[in-house]
Amino acid sequence: MKVFLSLVLAAAAFSVCGNVRADQVDDLHALRDRIDTALLDIYGGEVPEGTAAELQQRTDALRADLNAPGARALLPADLRADSKEQLAALLGATRGALQQAAALEVLDNQRAGRAAQAEAWRVMISLPQFANANDGGLLLQQPLEESSQPGVTQALAKEYVAWQVTRVRQLLDGLQHAIANDNVDAAYLQASLSEVQALSQFPVTILEAAGVKPTGSATAPLPLLGAPFTAESEVAKLAAWRENLEETLPNLLKPADVTRLERLLVRFVSVVPKEFRNGVDNGQVTIPLEYQEAVQFVQQSQGLVNELAPTWRRDLAAPYKAHHAELVAKLSSLAKQVGQMAEVPAVESSAKEIVNILEGGFGLSARRSGDKGQIVEETALDVREALSNSLAAAQAGHWQEAESLRLDAYTSFDSEIEVRVLPRNPALANATERSFIDGTDGSPGIKALLDRAAPTEELTAGYDRALKHMDACVSVLKVAVSPATIGFTAFTIIAREGMEAIVILAALLAGMRGVEQQGTRRWVSAGAWLAIAASGLTFWLSKTLIQSLARYGEKLEAIISILAVIILLMVTNWVFHKFYWVGWNAKLRSLSKASQRTVTDRWEWLALIGVGFLTVYREGFETTLFMQSLLLEGSVWPVVIGVLAGTGFIAAVGVGIFVFGAKLPYRKLLVVTGVLVVSIMVTFFGSTARLFQTVGWLPIHPIKGLTVPTWAGTWLGLYPSWEGIVIPMLALVYVGGAWLWVKLSSRRAAVAIAMAPPEPVAA
Repeated sequence: MKVFLSLVLAAAAFSVCGNVRADQVDDLHALRDRIDTALLDIYGGEVPEGTAAELQQRTDALRADLNAPGARALLPADLRADSKEQLAALLGATRGALQQAAALEVLDNQRAGRAAQAEAWRVMISLPQFANANDGGLLLQQPLEESSQPGVTQALAKEYVAWQVTRVRQLLDGLQHAIANDNVDAAYLQASLSEVQALSQFPVTILEAAGVKPTGSATAPLPLLGAPFTAESEVAKLAAWRENLEETLPNLLKPADVTRLERLLVRFVSVVPKEFRNGVDNGQVTIPLEYQEAVQFVQQSQGLVNELAPTWRRDLAAPYKAHHAELVAKLSSLAKQVGQMAEVPAVESSAKEIVNILEGGFGLSARRSGDKGQIVEETALDVREALSNSLAAAQAGHWQEAESLRLDAYTSFDSEIEVRVLPRNPALANATERSFIDGTDGSPGIKALLDRAAPTEELTAGYDRALKHMDACVSVLKVAVSPATIGFTAFTIIAREGMEAIVILAALLAGMRGVEQQGTRRWVSAGAWLAIAASGLTFWLSKTLIQSLARYGEKLEAIISILAVIILLMVTNWVFHKFYWVGWNAKLRSLSKASQRTVTDRWEWLALIGVGFLTVYREGFETTLFMQSLLLEGSVWPVVIGVLAGTGFIAAVGVGIFVFGAKLPYRKLLVVTGVLVVSIMVTFFGSTARLFQTVGWLPIHPIKGLTVPTWAGTWLGLYPSWEGIVIPMLALVYVGGAWLWVKLSSRRAAVAIAMAPPEPVAA
């Protein structure tokens, strides 16, 4: 009964909280709508009696709903006015203040772990044109322990500041355009300028949360403009006021950010005609995803031009004056052509003209340079473009081309995005990877769909799932990583990969004790040390040579894995041979040296040397890729400290295993060795099959209804497809066959030795 009452009370409390949230947001929404209606009445020349009093009442009601520190003080305490122009100014300022108050509520609720309330306030913020609102929403959808982190607070605050800075500039652009067309009266002018001024006065708490230093200069008072507003003197006054206002706006763009955004701008414009051509045919949308990409890229290009305009005005004054207006006009024309689904040649021509302005007029380039840690968005664009082209090829029935493009998209994602997301959100990284391959939660991945030539609807849905997962990864990467996290990640990578290598080497060396095996141990150890040196050389080359081979990373890893599997097969045979040679019959201990030589595998030494190298290098190659990605995420020292700590841990574990393992019973240790080698072989078979599926060398046939947890793939090499289940089991088939073969061979050898005539004894 007590439990039931507790549940009832909890449900009632949740309902009350939900109603309170709805009332708060409804109050803001109602006040904003009423302000818009009142402004329309003012512009029309008729202001109903009691308007100011009603608005004051609504404002006071909303003020009581606000909980964030400083939010209530933003709303005006008195809306009484002596003229409609003065009332318009008060309402414009109130409309801007509502945005700042909503932002404070977003951050306050997010810090407190109330993600739903934070998102409810966030959707009430007016966005600038072409704004991207997905990133913050995805961050708030993360688990509670992640969505309330300080990094998310900073990302949301920076998102809001960027929105309002862009919106201030768009409002001023619209106002200046309206003045040029003589379409402005005094009330409209006062309302617009007051709203701009309120939006530009960011609360200090928001700037601090965004990590932006206040400019220190106060916003200039509103300019005193008189009719006619089109007069050169009035236009000059407004332009001068805007220049002063621009100096007070927060600057979120560092020089490296400007370079990155300029490259993105050229790339966005360049891919518009490709996406449009793939998605539209004869004025009809044939592939909605492709057409939506074209629309989105045009909008993002327009947004980037608005974001870069102040920097260009300051640093590229001559090109800005000569080409900015033309650039904006041509982008607007391109957006109109895409929206009206014009002829493909017209869209291509417009995009080419814009690219010529960007490259020839502003001197921009789409080529990457500098720190790769700043080009995650460009990599996402590469992935998006490759997937779009892959889908178009699949729609046309060119399945091999579609698979090749899918692989290009996956390798780009794997080399730049997945390795960065893994230490932050392993579940998201694995889900995104599987969306490229076999799929998750009953939804097939892209490769599985291509392998069975799925129909258009399923293909489109599969590609869309992969893109949504990738967008979530990009959003996660926008939150900065602390040096401690980078160092710990480096430690865990070294520890994980090193433990795999140590387990295999320990399993091998377990049966190599005694003076007669000293040479064998030396060769295996030499192979391992050679692999460590090769891993270091690979890391050094990864800055130059390996970068050019990045697209072949999965294939290189697959080749290394298959070599390791071959060597491991030979080692497995050797382990069983040793076990039965020692333990099958006590008589075998007294065999002659000649008899031992007849059964010894002459390729045994080569196999052990090879496995010593490939076992370590297989892990070292993967570790090299991880370390390069961590270096891109942060500074060098956290990675160095993590690597040193991981190396020390592995060294201690290795010494413990190899020193204390030498004191264990020989025959029992060989049994453990056999079990370890078999388990490792199963994992190697499964992971190698997975790599073959990833690079397209092996098809995927998902098992419907089968869900395999992520850890089973990492530690056991098992994946939810027929290949991912059957191929690892082949390792057990081989082990069983090797066991029977060695058992029979040992028995025949024992019988042959027992029946052999005794050697003559010297007198």
